[in-house]
Amino acid sequence: MSEVSQLLAACDEAFGHAWDSVLSALKGVSAEEAAFQHASYRRVAADASMPPSGTILWQMAHLSLCKQNYARILQQGAGLKALEILAPKRHTAAILLHELRGAHARLHTTIAALADKDLALELPQSSGYPGRIDAFIRTITRHDAWHGGQIAVARRLWRQRELRPS
Repeated sequence: MSEVSQLLAACDEAFGHAWDSVLSALKGVSAEEAAFQHASYRRVAADASMPPSGTILWQMAHLSLCKQNYARILQQGAGLKALEILAPKRHTAAILLHELRGAHARLHTTIAALADKDLALELPQSSGYPGRIDAFIRTITRHDAWHGGQIAVARRLWRQRELRPS
């Protein structure tokens, strides 16, 4: 198995593994649950183009934008054609999930297009992620793991909201 294949498998598993991934954390999320904002986030400023901070909707929109940006950075770093980044159009759980899956597919295709020799290439300073391409792909994988955990915690807070005494 090539190095690119190994990195791609780890990236795909962090996103879509059946038990512990972004998609497994999102499985069965309702629209109301996705829009829930815990009190600890209510004072966190949000970008007007994004859903409210701390919501599952925000996590999904953030991951979608990041995955597209990561694909673009890899495309530029490896000399591939860089695609335009598409901002989330509507902040509903169903649409954001569709966009998130599309952004991951785009990232998957970009990583799959790399050759093992490309992994040692240094990303340009202007990318905001100076370092080698292989290290950057590992960062992408950790980022998915982090947000999968954040989504799981948000879901737990959603379920616990009704158990608190008034």
